[in-house]
Amino acid sequence: MITHFLYNVKNILIHIKFFFNIGIKHQSSSLSINNKSIISNNIDIVNLENIEDWELKEKKSLLISFTGDSNFNENNDYPAIESWLSINNKTLAPNNFHLFEQFKKINTNFKKKQKIIEEPTFVLPYYTSVFGHFSGDVFGSILYYLKYLIKNHKLLLYTPSKEWTDFFNKNFKDKVLLIKPKDALQNNYLLKRSLIIPRMNTLQNYMLSNNIINEYLDKKLSSHDKIFLTSGRNSRISNVDEVCNFLEKRNFKIVHPQKMPIIDLLSIIKYSKCLISEKASTLNNIHLCRNNKYYILSSSTEKIDDNKKFSYAGIYKSFHKGMYEEIFCNDDPNIQLLSPYKKRIFVDLKKLENF
Repeated sequence: MITHFLYNVKNILIHIKFFFNIGIKHQSSSLSINNKSIISNNIDIVNLENIEDWELKEKKSLLISFTGDSNFNENNDYPAIESWLSINNKTLAPNNFHLFEQFKKINTNFKKKQKIIEEPTFVLPYYTSVFGHFSGDVFGSILYYLKYLIKNHKLLLYTPSKEWTDFFNKNFKDKVLLIKPKDALQNNYLLKRSLIIPRMNTLQNYMLSNNIINEYLDKKLSSHDKIFLTSGRNSRISNVDEVCNFLEKRNFKIVHPQKMPIIDLLSIIKYSKCLISEKASTLNNIHLCRNNKYYILSSSTEKIDDNKKFSYAGIYKSFHKGMYEEIFCNDDPNIQLLSPYKKRIFVDLKKLENF
């Protein structure tokens, strides 16, 4: 009796200490450390083991789209846009780093003309036609849902380019309801019977992309051992034409991702023996499928030094640490962009030759 009484007293004292933070403070921390110099992101992982038990009830929702591109062209079917799904006048973001900007654009655009979709339709809480974020934030989950979840009805979808639209039409034609980003920008979509499926985090998207897309790739489509992957834009590499000429003389094939069928492009990226790439969204093609070493032409001064930058773009490159090697270049003094991982560089050809 006395022993039991003393045990209870000790437990009560421990609870009192815990409540008033007396003694050793025991708190939650995702990394189990307290170090402000280490940048990290708390990200949820969706349990796909119980996907057959998901209870998806039909709800009315509104897909609201906007663009940040001031040079929007009416003749372009694939402008850079993003879309947020509103249910009961509420949209949900995965973090609070860009909440005000998103809130402002959503509320500026929610009263646009509506197109109505009457039939039951699967829909994600978020979409984008910006390729870097399409590949990093939605593509893997889209692939997984199309292969393993969607048996009836269709998934509402738009893509960054005609090449990506062709990919989905060829492989999932009966499962996708494809709309053009231009249409999504000009009209909000009212889904009267939407079946809302989770948005997955960037890590899970990339894992699923790599796991699934590789079954479509073919080594026979990769006829060149040495590849230079580039957008061809001098806003990324100021002397990009010189770099292309230099590498072509050394038997490199110059590959522009935006000009190739998706399966051909990713097969070349996966199976080439030597791959060099510029930075920014071009890299995301590599993240989708490659498992071997490659090289990146990088700015020597660029840093992702806060959590906001990391969550926006820096997180993508982190997944391939240990796989790539960087060829550091000087920044071009002119026309610098402010977005993460988009510094304009000048490539020293002598340094590249030595490398």
